[in-house]
Amino acid sequence: MHAVGQELRRQGKFEEALDHYNRALVLQRTVLGAKHPYTASTLSAIGQILFTQGHHVAALDHHRQAFSIKRELLGAGHIFTANTLFDLGLALFAAGQREEALAAYTRALTVQLRALGPGHARTISTQQAIGELLLAEGHFADALSYLHAAQAELEQLRPAGDPADIDRRLIPVIVGIGQVLFQQNQYAEALVHYGRALGLAETHRGPHHEDTLAILHDLGRARGRAGDNDGALDAFQRNLAGLRALYGENHARVAATLNAIGQIHYGRGDHRAALDHYRQALDIRVRVLGSEHWQTVSSRFNCGTALRELGDAAGANEMAAAAEALERLLGHDHPHVLSTRSWLR
Repeated sequence: MHAVGQELRRQGKFEEALDHYNRALVLQRTVLGAKHPYTASTLSAIGQILFTQGHHVAALDHHRQAFSIKRELLGAGHIFTANTLFDLGLALFAAGQREEALAAYTRALTVQLRALGPGHARTISTQQAIGELLLAEGHFADALSYLHAAQAELEQLRPAGDPADIDRRLIPVIVGIGQVLFQQNQYAEALVHYGRALGLAETHRGPHHEDTLAILHDLGRARGRAGDNDGALDAFQRNLAGLRALYGENHARVAATLNAIGQIHYGRGDHRAALDHYRQALDIRVRVLGSEHWQTVSSRFNCGTALRELGDAAGANEMAAAAEALERLLGHDHPHVLSTRSWLR
């Protein structure tokens, strides 16, 4: 049953694979016992599928069980234990437990470096994961160090590996480096990385893939910050068309791009166009996220800014009400609240 599950998983038939893995798990626990390497392997496989499906809490439970068994039977320094620890870190990060995730990644990397070496695919994946976590935590210099290491080691694999596979693996690493540079206000350098990542994504994943569209959004933001409003608008418009084709109109990412287009128009002084896009984003967010979600309230605030610039007295009132609601939702000292407050006058 485990072998059948593996084949179904390879084919992308996750629900059928889960069924076979779960049946295999019952048999393994009955015949081999709860603490057996095969039992742990099946728990890991189930956890990986659940993670792919977005069931992060359930994935976390299965990876914890698998790790506990492997640590007891194989030892903390065994590579199989370390690989499961990496999977556990992914689930912890997705579940918002970032401190625990970083600890898991770091322990896994120590074993992988010793057992596999710095240029192994699994080692590189862990370096990338640490870099992405540090980026999310705002530790930009450390994030850049890990991401640059992952990029360099992937490039070294190119002569002996599949160039297309290397390119695909490079995409998120290069995007991550671009995001760090963006946060450090190094917009020209960020644009170089986003441009390379976009080219790779369009080649290997297609122009309408969700990852390609996400890079277009990052590219638009960086162009806007660099003062290239026309270039930013072009990237956002392409992103918007792709998102609508992929998800339809009622999707949070569609709203985010409409909001970004509105900001470009606002910055150019075209407040009527800004208001139109802000209102479209607001309508979607009300439907998708609800009227009390902080992003929905932010859209209300943005509408207020455009109305104020158009001479509508209701704009200032809308801004004040939205700012108060954001403070209630996020807290007085939240960066978004502080930024919003700075717009009131």
